Amino acid sequence: MRIRSARPVHFAPSPRGFRTLAKFNIQINDDVMVCDCTLVQAPDGRIILYGPGREGNTLSCSPETRREIVEMALAAVELKNERAAAA
Repeated sequence: MRIRSARPVHFAPSPRGFRTLAKFNIQINDDVMVCDCTLVQAPDGRIILYGPGREGNTLSCSPETRREIVEMALAAVELKNERAAAA
């Protein structure tokens, strides 16, 4: 798996305190890519992974895979932020 097109998002928190952190695509293998995934930080600090779409979560994976995707996406966004700051 690889994160593609990771980009930080700077929206105001929702009225309930949820904050969108990033949007990204994830390439599962050479033949499959899931586009327009989102990382959201809950008010309690948890990071939630959403798949594409507006009607509920369209991405289903094991807790271990979900954790791996979240870590990879956060690292990709952090690296992009570091590069922007250095420019």
